[in-house]
Amino acid sequence: MTDHSVSLIANLLTVFCALAIGTPIGYVVAARGTVHHIELMNRHFEHSRQLFESQQKQQREMDRHLRSRDDLKSSYEVLGVWLHQVGQTVDEIYFGAASDKEPMREKAAVLVSARPWEVVSPPAGAAAAEFYWSPAVLRKIRELQMPYARFIARIRQMLEQAESESTPGSRDFEEAGWRHWGELHSLIAGIKTQAREDMLACGPVLDERA
Repeated sequence: MTDHSVSLIANLLTVFCALAIGTPIGYVVAARGTVHHIELMNRHFEHSRQLFESQQKQQREMDRHLRSRDDLKSSYEVLGVWLHQVGQTVDEIYFGAASDKEPMREKAAVLVSARPWEVVSPPAGAAAAEFYWSPAVLRKIRELQMPYARFIARIRQMLEQAESESTPGSRDFEEAGWRHWGELHSLIAGIKTQAREDMLACGPVLDERA
């Protein structure tokens, strides 16, 4: 065997050994790379899942908050309508009693015949809305009752004296009725102010939607 043949055989053996050793090493390296890649994917999917769940939770909380604000707004709309009606009734009573027109005085007399606490108490139709009104609003509503009762007492005196302008004290009754009228409107305005503060205390919806 020549030296060239020996060298060729030696080279072939080296190649076969390299292949024999290198193939398993390649598999090991590839396997480790695959495991690392899978771990990266798992971490990515877990992060995505947690992010999705967090976003869903935030959305549910936002939806709940928006529904609560809508319910609150609706309840205070009921309050606003009722307060408008109370103020309108107070106006019709006073200006009707002070009028020299018989139909207006008659209408005022009909209105004062109602029980005072019924006029200044929220109607049964507002019962569901009352659950959303703040304690401060409810307290201010109750504060209407005594001033309204005093107002009605003065109005009745005005109506009794309306037959004769020369009756002593008739002008005093009218001025007292006017003062009570102003007091009631001031109290009504105070309830509206408190309602606005309650609404603002809930925070702006548009900013939270952004």
